[in-house]
Amino acid sequence: MENYKGEDRILYIKIDDLFVPIGCLNENSFYESVDTIDTTTRENMGWTSSRPVMQSYSISFSGIQILTTTDDGDDTKASYDKLKSLKRDRILLDWQIKGSNFPILDYGKCFITDLSEATPVNELITFSGTLTGYGEAFTTSLSTNLLLSNGQIETIVEDGNTNLIKVT
Repeated sequence: MENYKGEDRILYIKIDDLFVPIGCLNENSFYESVDTIDTTTRENMGWTSSRPVMQSYSISFSGIQILTTTDDGDDTKASYDKLKSLKRDRILLDWQIKGSNFPILDYGKCFITDLSEATPVNELITFSGTLTGYGEAFTTSLSTNLLLSNGQIETIVEDGNTNLIKVT
């Protein structure tokens, strides 16, 4: 059994047709829940029972702030400055959580519903936020095994920007 570290499950959002990581991410957490309605049956003998109905999910994250929208900023990441603009403009975003070693990719659509900045004296500026799911969250495997005409098996993965990469 293989163990994985947090850096193998990084949160990305799609900006200008490219998935970029949340910059200087400290953590991200995926949370799912389901609403239930109370039911009653003859078989439950006075015990409560319920049925799941509407599902929802959210992704919380936190990181150390960097500049990502200024001329000298790093536009290959999304930090507080970029996220703030996306939240205020109420942009529906594509998201994914993936890593290079962990073989599972989670993805879907979301809105940024919470965003905050912390500026303690003599400390690094940090930020945190919440993405609230829009519709269903999906899960797939990052790798695919192909049987080539020469009988060899090759494993390929998609990097999240529609590029296929051969795994050696």
